[in-house]
Amino acid sequence: MKNLATTALTVLLTFTAVTSFAQQRPENRSSPAKPYLFSQYPKAINCTASQLNSFFSSRQGEKVNVSFDNTINLGGNIISNISKYSNLQTVVVKLSQFNNISFTLSKIIDEDNQLVYAGHLFNPAYADGYELKKMDRENYQFIKIEMEKILPTCNQ
Repeated sequence: MKNLATTALTVLLTFTAVTSFAQQRPENRSSPAKPYLFSQYPKAINCTASQLNSFFSSRQGEKVNVSFDNTINLGGNIISNISKYSNLQTVVVKLSQFNNISFTLSKIIDEDNQLVYAGHLFNPAYADGYELKKMDRENYQFIKIEMEKILPTCNQ
């Protein structure tokens, strides 16, 4: 009877220790940290609707280069420029100066017949990126984002 209690207690403690280790967050384990691609750039970069619209005049395979807020140049080859519906056009640019990550930008005509831009500049291999936010009718900002907060790591 004494051996049964000791064995049960040992199994219970082992199970508890294994479960506790399995519930640790990935950064508590010895996982490599992702590099930051935009560490030297500000948290917010201003741009205008006309600057964003300039990406849509290029066709697939053409080069495009646009400077925003005298802070960042987004230049590279147009991978695709697709008008899926009458109110939606999306362009994807492969940015050579940022390790060939993709900049995706969409031009949407909303229910009030107004142009709205949505986009992002990130790659899951890096710890940071930018998301496009509308400030008012003509002004937008690229807001820096932390990828670990948006796309949690799945280690299985």
